[in-house]
Amino acid sequence: MLLRRALQLTTALVAMPRIAGAAASTAACVDPQSESLRGSLHYASVSPAANETCAGCGFYTASDSKNGCGNCVMMSGPVDATGHCDSWSPRS
Repeated sequence: MLLRRALQLTTALVAMPRIAGAAASTAACVDPQSESLRGSLHYASVSPAANETCAGCGFYTASDSKNGCGNCVMMSGPVDATGHCDSWSPRS
């Protein structure tokens, strides 16, 4: 029992920085001013369809930043490259 608890604690300590880093990078792609718009377009930071991500959308422009964010014409601001919304349209 003690060995199992020690293993669980060790696993949690190893995973925490990765989880925190992923959450921080996703949060960096959020503009608080656009929360209402994001909700109405059902924006998700991770697309449910692998072939329909923001990075593959005609409204998306990649950014030079290292955090995985880009800019979306529909959202009028930053979005996650792996995101998706109801306005997704393939690049032409």
